[in-house]
Formats: sequence, structure tokens, C-alpha cells
Amino acid sequence: MLIKNSFFAAVLMILSFSAQSVTLADVQQKLTAHSLLRGQFTQTKTMQMFNQPLVSKGKFLLHQDQGLLWKQVDPFSVSLVLVKDKLSQQFAEQAPEVIAAKDNPMVFYFTHLFLSLFKGDVDGLTDQFEMKLSEKGDNWLLLLTPREAPLNKVFANISIEGSDFIDVLVLSELSGDISEIKFAQQQTTPKTLSEEEQRAFQF
Repeated sequence: MLIKNSFFAAVLMILSFSAQSVTLADVQQKLTAHSLLRGQFTQTKTMQMFNQPLVSKGKFLLHQDQGLLWKQVDPFSVSLVLVKDKLSQQFAEQAPEVIAAKDNPMVFYFTHLFLSLFKGDVDGLTDQFEMKLSEKGDNWLLLLTPREAPLNKVFANISIEGSDFIDVLVLSELSGDISEIKFAQQQTTPKTLSEEEQRAFQF
């Protein structure tokens, strides 16, 4: 009787674990649940040619319809604004440089890949990556392996870890260079853009 009870208990535990396992649909639902997200980031880039990693910090704003504001403040000021068909880049107080998708399609291929990763656009990534989803403690972990060029000529893999939001994004290149971006203090309020934020998207 003890063996039989133990067997059924084990089966129930397995079924319970399977029922609770996160799915790609769950991840996409979590990451697209809010139309606006603000937060801070720390990016650490480890490069084969340097002994010390390059660390940069700043803040970001992701709007599901408008695009992405990415403002690095340390070690120097750089502002990036990515919308559907244009990219604006500004160093310190210099005039911003605007690049259109039609003028540099390869740049937009990679910038919109990053935006898709950040927005949790799982459906949009399926054709480009083999996906392996697992659980890491209370978090989910999504490992992306590129299927074909140009991605498989640059990246070995990309991993995304998070819960309700993305906490860590790691891009591992074939060269051995690794970029790790950690996100913090993420919040979904206020739910509307300020006048300054609206102006940033209008270029």
C-alpha cells in the first residue's frame, strides 16, 4: 500500500508540475500585457580584444505602438530612438542623426530584432530562431538559437530571462563577445507619455 501510494503521489507531482510549466504563449502574454514600460538598464559587454568589460548604464522607455527610447547616461550620453521605419541617434549635445530603414536595411534588421526581443514578440521570432523554454527558479528562461544568415553568422545564441518583465538579456556572439543587459526598477505607470517623451518619438 505504501508503494502504491508513493507511486500515485509521484504521478500527481509530475502532473502538477506539468500543469504549472510556463509556455511561450504565457511569456508573450506577460511581456505584452502593458502598452508602456519604463526602467533602468546596465549593459556589460565582454570583448575578446579588451581585458576589462565595457559597462554602460541608463534608462529606457518601451511603448508597444510608438517604439523604444534608449538613453545611456554613463560613461557618456547617447540617446537612441527607434520607431517603425526610422532610427535617431544623438551623442551628448550634438545634433541627432536620423537613419531611414530604406537607406540602411541591415541596420534596421538588427535594431528591430532587438526591439522584437525586448517586446516579447515570440511569434515574430519563431521563423528566425530555434526556441527552448525552461524554468529557472521562479523565472522563465528562453534560449534562442539562430536558424540562418545573417543571424547565425553573428550570434551563437541569445538568452532572455524574466518573470513579468525581462530581467536579463544576453547576446552571445560567435566571436566570443558577450553583451549582458540587466533591467531594473521597471514600472508600467504612468500609463501615458509625457510631452517630452511624445516629442522624442516625433522625428
